[in-house]
Amino acid sequence: MAIFSNTRIQLRHKLSRLMNDLVTGVVSSPGSGTFVCATTHWEKFDDYFNDFLEIFCYSGTGVGTSGNPTDWVNSTHTLTFKPAATLTASDLVELHQRFSVDEYNEAINHAIDQVANDALVDRVDQTITTASSTWRYVIPTQFLYIDAVYIADSTGAFNTKDPIDPKYWRISKESTLYLEFVKEFYTPVASRTLRIVGLASPSILDTDTEACSIDPEYILQSAKSFLHQSRIRGRDKDSEFHASQMAISRKISDDKRKEMSTNRSGRAVVEV
Repeated sequence: MAIFSNTRIQLRHKLSRLMNDLVTGVVSSPGSGTFVCATTHWEKFDDYFNDFLEIFCYSGTGVGTSGNPTDWVNSTHTLTFKPAATLTASDLVELHQRFSVDEYNEAINHAIDQVANDALVDRVDQTITTASSTWRYVIPTQFLYIDAVYIADSTGAFNTKDPIDPKYWRISKESTLYLEFVKEFYTPVASRTLRIVGLASPSILDTDTEACSIDPEYILQSAKSFLHQSRIRGRDKDSEFHASQMAISRKISDDKRKEMSTNRSGRAVVEV
């Protein structure tokens, strides 16, 4: 079980809070391009949200709906947005003034990519079924190291204490990567499932519900540095602010990255 597990929603909300750029709320009385939000912290003066970049529904029937706020009436707590869409009562929404949801998601995934060779995760694959007189099988994607290979018995069960002897298999590094059994010493029984155990690069997060097992402090600070970097335009005061914040976040993320270590005891699938 991973020590850390944070969904993309959780990481995005933590990151946008660090950027002082998150307002969340619950939808009530929705209409076409409008809704009421009675949440207390939405008690803001008229037109307060007009210059926000985005309103995004992150949970509920309208999940994924995105728009640009165009009007806020405080007396009725009514927000108007375009393009018009009708949300549903109890949908959960987030508002951002400085960065869009896509920018936050991309920064999080960029941070994950940066430690593809450092923050390795356990991976188990059971998608390969052996075939008669076949000794080579394409290695499933993402594996960087393979620690052990097992073959199921006639009932489909695995004896995890009895892997296939490592001298009977090797990794064939061609244009396609293969798990290859040494024909002279071993012939896998046909129609059996192989269980490959090893280490893989962490996956980027394609959906809000996917979870990341990397230390969130690294992810947040690294992503924060990328966001600040994206706003550096020259030598004006705003750019100077983003440059200084980028440097602080990068120092913290670099320190956290140095703490990452993985016991790479298996056979390397690719050179890293």
